Amino acid sequence: MSGVISKAICILDILVPQGSEKEMSVTEISRELDMPVQSVHRILVSLSRHGFVAQNNKNKKYKLGLSVMKYGFLMWDSLMLRSVSRPFMEELCQKTNETVYLATRENEEGVYIDSIDSPQILKISEPIGLRLPLFIGASNRVILAYLPQKTRDKILSNVDWSSIPSLKPLSREYIEAEIVTIREQGYAMTTGEATAGTTGIGAPIFSYENTVIGSLNCAGPTLRFTPQNVERYSYYVKKYADLISKELGYRNRYRVKNG
Repeated sequence: MSGVISKAICILDILVPQGSEKEMSVTEISRELDMPVQSVHRILVSLSRHGFVAQNNKNKKYKLGLSVMKYGFLMWDSLMLRSVSRPFMEELCQKTNETVYLATRENEEGVYIDSIDSPQILKISEPIGLRLPLFIGASNRVILAYLPQKTRDKILSNVDWSSIPSLKPLSREYIEAEIVTIREQGYAMTTGEATAGTTGIGAPIFSYENTVIGSLNCAGPTLRFTPQNVERYSYYVKKYADLISKELGYRNRYRVKNG
């Protein structure tokens, strides 16, 4: 299997445009890569089925497909998200004196991709790369809340609620009610779900494509999240998440929709 994957990667590499769109026939690819024609054709058929290559119906030559572009844009969005967010994360940390996290979605999980630790001695400090289901924790749940309804339903319908990695018991009914609240107030707040004795507040980040691509989150010991601080922290988390979204090209179109 690894040999087939290597060959598929070589085929994709050779189809990368060099200044202009590049098309090649099965025979040309076979000759260039010193690979049997039958193998090239079989791999191209599989790649075409998944959208990684496309065939020109007129000359029967192949070029890179839209799936390659889709994954390229996803990677670009991730890189842009981190670089654009960093100065706003620093400001949020200064305003709250709490640890600040940047999260993004990967399939049915939320992943921390950057963080700034609180300057205080008592603080929360989770590792970059930490993954949790999208329904656990403020940084993840706020992403879930702004996904399309069909996507949310698919994610939640596949959950075995008896074996989730949460310190508190959760149910689909509870999460559905939480989503309504999150969309009304524009942020999520959770306490003691991923780490005992901690509270987090998360707000969504949207891309130029008008879709939620991540979240900005501040988190710390629950004892510091008094009602007064929650009001202040949530204001700043939403403020800086909105500024990041605007930097990414978002123009506040999504939240007026009920979908």
